[in-house]
Formats: sequence, C-alpha cells, structure tokens
Amino acid sequence: MPSPLHCLLSLTALLAASQATPAAAADVYLTWQHDPTTTMIICWQDQATGPAAMDWRKQDQNTWRTSAARQSLLPSTERLVSQVELTGLEPDAAYEFRLAGEKKIRRFRTLPAKLERPLTFIEGGDPQDGAPMEQMMQLAASLDPAFAVLGGDLTFDDGLPEHAGRVERFFRALGRDLVTPDGRHIPLVVCLGNHDVNRAEQWIINDQSLPNNSEERRAMAPYFLASWPFPRDPGYDVLDVGDYLSFIILDTNHLNAVDGAQQDWLRQTLATHQAVPHLFPVYHVPAFPGVRDMQDELSKLIRETWTPLFEQAQVRLAFEHHEHAFKVTHPMRGGKTSKDGVVYLGGGAMGAALRDPRDPARQPHLAKTTKAHHLHVVVLEPQSRTVRTLDLDGAEIHRLKQAVHANSAD
Repeated sequence: MPSPLHCLLSLTALLAASQATPAAAADVYLTWQHDPTTTMIICWQDQATGPAAMDWRKQDQNTWRTSAARQSLLPSTERLVSQVELTGLEPDAAYEFRLAGEKKIRRFRTLPAKLERPLTFIEGGDPQDGAPMEQMMQLAASLDPAFAVLGGDLTFDDGLPEHAGRVERFFRALGRDLVTPDGRHIPLVVCLGNHDVNRAEQWIINDQSLPNNSEERRAMAPYFLASWPFPRDPGYDVLDVGDYLSFIILDTNHLNAVDGAQQDWLRQTLATHQAVPHLFPVYHVPAFPGVRDMQDELSKLIRETWTPLFEQAQVRLAFEHHEHAFKVTHPMRGGKTSKDGVVYLGGGAMGAALRDPRDPARQPHLAKTTKAHHLHVVVLEPQSRTVRTLDLDGAEIHRLKQAVHANSAD
C-alpha cells in the first residue's frame, strides 16, 4: 500500500500537471473593438488554469513582447475568457503570437489602411451548433479571407446554463477550423441574435421585457457579452476600417428597442458615414423576410424605422439573417423595387436547421430564394464589390456585383 507521503506527492504532482495544461488546448479567436488596420484583440477560452498572458511580435522580428490578459469566468461554466488588445500595430502586416507556456506559434494580419487591392471577407449568420457549422468554418478558412462577419445566433444557447456545451463547441470550432492552412487566425465581427439572449419573447416587440442597464444586459446575454468585446454596451456599434469600410452593427430587439435611442444613434452614425465607399448595416432579424410574412411585426418596424435611413445614406447592401434559408431582394427603395435601392442579402443559414423559403414569384421584393446552408464571399475593390454566395459544398448559388455609389468618397 502506498505511504501517505507517496500519496501526497502524487496528488501534488497531479495538481501541478493540471495547472500546467498546455495552452495549445485553449480555444483561440480574434476580434476587434477599434480600427482593424492598427489593432487586434486576441481572445482565448480555457479552463480556469489557462494562461494569463501571451507573447507577440511582428513576423519579421526576433524579440517577443508579453502582454497580460483581462480575464473573467464564462458564466455557468468553469471556462475562463482571456482577452488582450494590441494597439499601435502596422497596417497590412503579419504578426505572430503564442499563449504563455505554449510553443505553438499562431498568426494574424492587420487590415490595410487603404483599399489599393481587392479585400475579401466572409459574411453569414446563424452558425448555431452542429456539423454544418463546423463544415462552414472549414470552408470559410479555405477561402483565405481577411476576416469574417457573423450576424447573430452564434451558438443557439438562449443564455441558458444547460446550453453551455453548445457555447464550448462553437468556440472550439473557431479555434480549430477558422484558421488558414498557414496558421493565420481569421478575425470575426459579430452581432446579437435572438438565440444569444434569454428573453422569453426573443423577437417579439415588447419594450417592457428589454433590459434597462448594463447589469441586466449581461444577465440576459451572459455568454455573448462575456465572450465578445464588440459591439460594446448597449449592444450596437460601428466598426470603421480605415476610411473605406464600415460595419454598422445593429440589435433587432434583443437587448435594445429598434426605435428610440438606437434609431437616433443610427441616424447620427449614418449621417457621418455617407462618404464611406463600402458601408454595410449588419443585423439579425430581416426587414425584408424570405421565409416569414412581410407583415411580421418586427420586420415591419425595421422597414419603418431603419430602411428609410439606409436609403437616405446611400447604403446599397445590407446583411440580414435569422430565417435559415437563402434570400436576396431586388434593390428596394420606399418599399418598391428601384435601380438605386438597397439590396437585402442573406437568410442566416450557415449551420442552422433549414426552413422552406417563399416563392419569389409570389413576393415582389424577392429576387431569389434557396433552401440551402450558405455563406457570402465579399470582395471589395475601390470602385465596386462582388458577393458570391456559396452552399455547404462550396458551389455558387448566387452572385451580386455592385458599383460603389457615385456620392461615396474616392
């Protein structure tokens, strides 16, 4: 029988081993809160014994710098969320990083300060939980995009403790699958969806059920707000990339009302961004549904409050999600088709269970619908943009080409 001393030594060794869990097991993902041309936020989730710092350097340098992480527990789990924001980086430059205690070197790249060559990003929504989500992440990485945008319902967790496993699977896929073959992690920009919160009426207009302060918002969207530093409180924001690209991230009645304060903010933000050549609203519940009825109360409210502001600001393309089927509208202005209108693209079906879309022949606003998992490959150029929509196997199901609006900056 082992002696008490031997058992104590074995227990000590076991505890030390558990505390020295290789950082390579962490689920690493990247995002931004400020200009992506000069900043990057490195995030990782691991058990509570995970690394509290990371080393980083420009790829052509030999000396490592060390930055400590902001850390907090992911609610209802034993996972630790760690975040390091790097600032003052060089635009369009490659960097390396490694988590404290690990040998594995990972990579990222800042975005260019000027749009002098084509820039590609991925857009999609409702990855949720399951094999299609993981396959879509792999497809996205194979396309070597500069970054990706996800339009809500990231994990289908509903903010519930019993769904923590779905959250863990999603972030594991980000760290494992959303990585290029040369080890470059693809940063993400995200927005809220109804399944990212635990409101009983997740997409019903009921201002009384919306949170009133930051503490209530954190309780209502525990996993989302603990994991993502952007969009910041209250849950909508704008991310500017140099002077050529801006994403206006909106909240379709999940933590914030569509009208009121958010509508006022949107009006002011669009007024100061009209000269941005590539200006994209991104939100979850659609203004122009492809599955639901056009008289859906929330969609109707979005058309009444937001779409006139889009039109006034010369927005040409808005990304919508939520419905689990592909749709693209005709260019829309004032509720009717118009050559100089806004195209509303997407239906939130990266990984979610698919639904049957409506027949475009019976819906004047719809140009095309398809029951298919999909993502969008967006290529930006100084005077134009191209959007290719691909299905789960990488086959093209739609292509959109737009010129940059004449009123935009050069």
